[in-house]
Amino acid sequence: MKNKIIDILYEISENELIKENSEIDLFEEGIIDSLGFMILLNRLEEEFDIEIQPSQIPADTWRSVDKIAKMVEGYLEG
Repeated sequence: MKNKIIDILYEISENELIKENSEIDLFEEGIIDSLGFMILLNRLEEEFDIEIQPSQIPADTWRSVDKIAKMVEGYLEG
């Protein structure tokens, strides 16, 4: 699952750093911006067949691949 999230983020950003460090801060490093975030959200929902309510997720969750993967796992586990 984490590899799929990395692939999605790479498609959005075309930034190689995402493949090298899953703990990198996606916003601080400029890997994604607000538009990229919306695309990421949409792609995660489609790829994993989940419905994410961003307002119910702590903002810090979106900072790294590892945190996003943990959040997606939580949705998949129900």
